[in-house]
Amino acid sequence: MLIWILLKQIAIMALLMAVGIYLSRKGFLSPQGTKDLGAILLRIIIPCVIVKSYITTYSRERLLELALSAGLALAAFVLAMGIAYLVYGKRRRIENFASAFCNAGFIGIPLAQAVIGDEGVFYMAASVALLNLFQWTYGVYIMTDRRDSISAKTIAKNPVVIAIVIGIALFLSRLPVPGIVTSTLGHIAGMNTPVAMILMGTYMAKLPWRKLLDKRAYGCVLLRLVVIPAVVLAVFWALPISNQNVALAAYLAAATPVGANICVFAQQYDCDYEFSVVTVCLSTVLSIVTVPLMVSLAQMLI
Repeated sequence: MLIWILLKQIAIMALLMAVGIYLSRKGFLSPQGTKDLGAILLRIIIPCVIVKSYITTYSRERLLELALSAGLALAAFVLAMGIAYLVYGKRRRIENFASAFCNAGFIGIPLAQAVIGDEGVFYMAASVALLNLFQWTYGVYIMTDRRDSISAKTIAKNPVVIAIVIGIALFLSRLPVPGIVTSTLGHIAGMNTPVAMILMGTYMAKLPWRKLLDKRAYGCVLLRLVVIPAVVLAVFWALPISNQNVALAAYLAAATPVGANICVFAQQYDCDYEFSVVTVCLSTVLSIVTVPLMVSLAQMLI
C-alpha cells in the first residue's frame, strides 16, 4: 500500500514538473519570474500551510499530542542536522541541506494519513512547521554562512516563525476562525505543492541530464533515506514514548526523501540549484524502495 501511495505522489510530482518544464522552455516563465514565484512560495504560501494546520478543535488530549509530536519532531531534526553537519560541514552546503531536511509536507502527510489515519495529519503538523522553521534559519545559515540568519532579531521577523506563533495562538485560544478566513488560507495552502513542483520543473528544464549521474548525490541520498532514519528509529525505540502513533508520524517525516524546497532556497541564495534538483529527483525515486522498508521496520519497533 505504501508503495502505491509513493508512486501516486511521485506521478503527481512528475506531471506538475512537466508543466514547469513546458513554461520554462516556451519562455512563459522567465528566470526572474521563477525567482519571484519562489519568494512567494517561501514567504506567503508556506506560512499559510502552517497556520491552517493548527486550525483544529482544541482538547487537552490534543494539546498533549501536539506537545509530544513537537518534541519528537524536534529530536528528529536535531539528529538529522547534526549527522548532516558531521558528514558535510559547511564545505558541501547543498549535500548538508539536502541530508538534513526531508519532504514532510508533500510526501510525509499522505503517508501519515494512510498509515495512521486523519489524526496522522495533525501529528505531522509539528514536523512541517519545524521543517520550515529550521530551513529558514539554520538552513539559510548553511546556504549562506551568514550567522545573522539565526539571530533572535532575524528569527522574530521570519514569516514561518510568525506563522507558527499565530497557528499555536489560534489553537490554544480556541477563538473561532471565520469560514472565509479558513477558506482563504486553504486556497493559498493548496498552492504549496503545485508551485514548488512547477518551480522544480523550471530548474529541470535547464538541467543537463548527465548531472543525474553525479556521484556526489548518491552519498547524500543514502544519508537522507537510510542512515538518518535508522538513527532516528534507534533513538525513538530507546525512548519511553506513550503514544506510538505520534512517534510513527514523526518518524515518517524523518524517512521521507529530500524536500523540494531545497531548489527554491538554492536559487534564492545563489547556490548550486542544478545539483539540488538532482538530490530531490534521485532521492524521491529511490524512496519507493527505502520508505516502505524503513516504515515497516518502525511499525515493528516503535
